Amino acid sequence: MNKRNVFVGITLVAFLVVVMGALLTAQWPAGSLVDTNNDDLSSMIFNEYGLAVLVVGIVLFVSMLGGVFIAQEEENE
Repeated sequence: MNKRNVFVGITLVAFLVVVMGALLTAQWPAGSLVDTNNDDLSSMIFNEYGLAVLVVGIVLFVSMLGGVFIAQEEENE
């Protein structure tokens, strides 16, 4: 194993420890799943967070195009 693989492994483990620690120590509010209906949820998403949904959609679309571009094989003449 070279130094780069060791560094990547240690970084990955540290990241997973931080994420799991944050998830396990967070105080999640208790509630019931029947409190929100679909009409309220859709109204909130598109009326209050419309711009954020649009930006996330554009970012996902551009990243998909970038993935397709990277995955293309070059033709050798």
